[in-house]
Amino acid sequence: MDSENILRETRDRYDEALLIGESALAHAVIEQALGRGLSRADIYLEVLAPSQIRIGGMWHEGRINVAQEHLATSITMAAMDYLRQGMTPRAGLGVRAVVTPVEGDHHSIGARMIADFLAMDGWEVYFLGDGTPAKDLAEFVRQRNVDLVAISSTLLEFLPNARLAADAIRELNSPAPKILLGGASLTKATADTKALGCDATADNVLEAVAEARRLVGLAEERLTLQEQLALMGRRINSARTGRGMTQQALAEASGLDRTYISLVEHGKQNVTIGAVLKIAHALDLPIGDLVASTGYEEE
Repeated sequence: MDSENILRETRDRYDEALLIGESALAHAVIEQALGRGLSRADIYLEVLAPSQIRIGGMWHEGRINVAQEHLATSITMAAMDYLRQGMTPRAGLGVRAVVTPVEGDHHSIGARMIADFLAMDGWEVYFLGDGTPAKDLAEFVRQRNVDLVAISSTLLEFLPNARLAADAIRELNSPAPKILLGGASLTKATADTKALGCDATADNVLEAVAEARRLVGLAEERLTLQEQLALMGRRINSARTGRGMTQQALAEASGLDRTYISLVEHGKQNVTIGAVLKIAHALDLPIGDLVASTGYEEE
């Protein structure tokens, strides 16, 4: 069974575990996925994150109640703790970040994932588990003398609070740290996100790490080949799903094999410039939108 089918089966079983509130079953699903060759990062990004988004959607639609949604979140947070224990952080980069949900938004899964991946990248990270009032956040940032504040907004109604946080941080901190904004609400926003006062936005966790590096002047820190492929794969997946395309449709449009597309999206396939061009053309994107700007070094 190829990795795409393993991921699909894992997601389905993990969703089932969340819906019935069985933490032991959820843990068993993750253990089996690891045994079948999925990486911890794959499980974070391709199983836990989309499952939690679906659970949130079911709650908003009234298909599950708030207690079920809270239990599912608790199970996923425990799963993340377990996966994080098996990941080896890089050597420290000498930079600090505060990661927090936006004020009023109690959905912390996305922020927790960004915090974890920054920590794995060698950042010193302060994760605030719940949305913090703008003035209190600004004071905390001042006390910790951080280089970056990463704000996550899951619900669209709280997205304007990102501007309040950014303004408070800049008023109290001179020079102010860079401010990065991410979260599911960005995909639903109709207003220009630059008006929210942040220095950059990110559509997913890997892009958040790359943007965080760029913002604090670590763009010269070269990504490994594996990291470059993983980031490009996520960008291709995001562009494809955003256009409502299946992997088969992208394969046909680019003249490539579906299995090859699957491997590329999961960062498992080294690619030629020609192949990336074909994929970019099929998605109607410039190639620069798919390739990370920080380069790579071969392992």
